[in-house]
Amino acid sequence: MDIPVFSDLHGIKNSTGRITTMIEKITGYILNTEGALFQLAISLIVFAVSYLISRLVRYKVMPWLMNLLNKKEKKGPYVLAKGFSRPAPVAVWTTGIFLACILLPLPADLALPFGNLMSKLLRVTMICLLAWGLIGSSDLGPVLFHDVRGKLDLEVDNTVANFLNKILKGTILVFAILMLLQELGFPVGSLITSLGIVGLTLSLAAKDYATNFFGGLVVIFEKPFAIGDWIWCKDGEGEVEDIAFRSTRIRQLNDSVLVIPNSILVSNAMINYSQINRRLAKFTLGVTYDTTRSQLESLLADIRAMLAAREDVHPDTIRVQMTGFGASSIDILIQFYATTGALAEFLKIQESINLELMDLVYKNGCSFAFPSTSVYIEKAPASAPRS
Repeated sequence: MDIPVFSDLHGIKNSTGRITTMIEKITGYILNTEGALFQLAISLIVFAVSYLISRLVRYKVMPWLMNLLNKKEKKGPYVLAKGFSRPAPVAVWTTGIFLACILLPLPADLALPFGNLMSKLLRVTMICLLAWGLIGSSDLGPVLFHDVRGKLDLEVDNTVANFLNKILKGTILVFAILMLLQELGFPVGSLITSLGIVGLTLSLAAKDYATNFFGGLVVIFEKPFAIGDWIWCKDGEGEVEDIAFRSTRIRQLNDSVLVIPNSILVSNAMINYSQINRRLAKFTLGVTYDTTRSQLESLLADIRAMLAAREDVHPDTIRVQMTGFGASSIDILIQFYATTGALAEFLKIQESINLELMDLVYKNGCSFAFPSTSVYIEKAPASAPRS
């Protein structure tokens, strides 16, 4: 009866024996073949030199090249050099290892299979390094897009750049995987056909995901908002942190992250506060009823003059009018637009104007009104004398 554990041990023992036999065969070939030791020395020298060159490329050549290209007006070559700054020295060393292995003195029955194996490993490694470099250079797409935006009448911002980066990285990764599968002997054509059928099935099952994806395209190219904008929608409000294929991430006031599907954002009302160029201030100032007409007219004139003299207020939007008689006050409408759309700056402007209004009210001898109730008590008639 065969026990699996002992069968595995026998297999390992046989493999170890074959490796030992192969090493002895190669060693005997090197020692007994004329010129084999010299060929082995050449192989080791190629290996060492390729390593030194790879270090030279990594720490001298690539930094010098990136520094040179960074001074150019066109940033495309710099982005490409930066993306390949790490894969390039690895590619040099990989090529040196391949040449060193090819130069190894081997028996005729081992040289051909070993050479084929090393060639396949070299191609696989180069595909991986190429994908590594191209993914690192994915900023090249937005840079080229930026260069031709004047001709195409297009605009590139951080949101579009991030979106293009994700598309380029995904495309490069897919093609690299397909090339690796082709190199390893898998039937890529049949695989692509099968993936097409599976993709059709998944697209029917993932209708919501597709809707959100196209919603993301609408957000990217119509740009109702961008990364860094402060927006409001029915589900919440906050600062946009990221726009992905399926959803948008918003950092809310309580520092929580709200994730909203793109299809919901593009199909419902939304307010982008970051696109406000000016902010409206509109409020009612109430003064007491003991204010005389002359005091009121002087106060209105002073308020109009104060607002008109400010550089942070649009002068053609100023409205200062007495609008009526309230329950406890004479009402004055004050309305204007500040020249800023930023909320923090607008609040500072509003605070400064409110303080000046206090000074003007007291300067004109007026007082602020507040809700009050007057109670009048009539004197009760004297009671009739009792009989």
